[in-house]
Amino acid sequence: FTGLSFQKLAGRGFSPYRRTPMHERHEALGAQMMIAGLWHRPAFYGKPEEASQAISAEVAAVRENVGLIDVSTLGGIEIAGPDAAAFLTRSYTTAHMKQPIGRSRYVLLCDDTGAIIDDGIACRLGENRFYLTATTGQVDATYRKLLWLNAHWHLHVTITNVTGAFAAVNIAGPKSREVVQTLASDIDFSAEAFPYIDVRCGQLDGIPARAIRVGFVGELGYEFHVPMPRGAELWDKLMAAGEPFAIKPFGVEAQRQLRLEKGHVIIGQDTDGLTTPPEAGMPWAIAKTKPNGYLGQSAIEALSADGFERKLVGFKLGNPSGPVPPENALVMDHGTIAGRVTSAVRSHACQDVVGLAYVPWTLGDEASFTIKLPNGQMVTANVTSLPFYDPDNERQSL
Repeated sequence: FTGLSFQKLAGRGFSPYRRTPMHERHEALGAQMMIAGLWHRPAFYGKPEEASQAISAEVAAVRENVGLIDVSTLGGIEIAGPDAAAFLTRSYTTAHMKQPIGRSRYVLLCDDTGAIIDDGIACRLGENRFYLTATTGQVDATYRKLLWLNAHWHLHVTITNVTGAFAAVNIAGPKSREVVQTLASDIDFSAEAFPYIDVRCGQLDGIPARAIRVGFVGELGYEFHVPMPRGAELWDKLMAAGEPFAIKPFGVEAQRQLRLEKGHVIIGQDTDGLTTPPEAGMPWAIAKTKPNGYLGQSAIEALSADGFERKLVGFKLGNPSGPVPPENALVMDHGTIAGRVTSAVRSHACQDVVGLAYVPWTLGDEASFTIKLPNGQMVTANVTSLPFYDPDNERQSL
């Protein structure tokens, strides 16, 4: 072995990126773009100096009327074959052998150490066919992981990365059903015919679509996955249909605030490379009985037996006008670092500053802890049960 000189590493910098089919629509609407994985996504719509007001207006639109967000950057993987359900059950922490056709299910993927590496939604389109979503930045690694697993298991499945084949949008808000019904062709969007977490395949004003009723932002909403060349057309149709209902496009920053108010975890932000489902407050995402186990099961069981040192909790500051702790602000315990803040925001819906933070496992559910701000100020946070907003999930079940 020998050293490598810096001059041999010199060269033209190159950062590839991707654009969704709706990219020009976002620019025309004044979007401020941000990098998400390899993609450019709207952070918010408006002038940079008016970011706070713009994000607040987008959040209000989703909570009170209807909003539309481009989620084409989500990963898409198809699992097909007679062992498709068995393969997903062995790979993910969830169970899929008895998942009904036409239903979707939240899924969580761990590595061999029990750490969370990805999440998504598994939609059962047929007896032997699933459509699986993955996070924007992790889909390629997840796809490679699934291929690697089946190279060892030799189950009868085909695994296809279809991320580039589909564009997707999420329409959310109390008036979202009224908007999509104006474009409905052969899909019945009524609450009785299309309940929460169901999936339907059909036409949306002539555009073939996979429709999933999901609620990441905590409101009535639908996610539409359509052929990539039809993405911009779908965006235009939904924006036009939503005009009478004061529809408003919203970006990543508003989405992050909305999901935080519901206590929904973002993998990679509220987790790190060592976080297990119990530490992230997600033991509910682990199926109780799985004959063949799941990836990372042995490690999670061993760690559970030894006892965890930390857990992710929700907190409120009890001061709506107080400072918002930045990401990675320190959680202190008698002068010692005891954890960190992963997400925090000033929430109009909750009338408080709310957030998520890692704290010692032994901290009680009714306890309080101290956060150290970058300027050295100490603030007291109170542990609060999740979700902060609409705890009975009535809004997304309309």
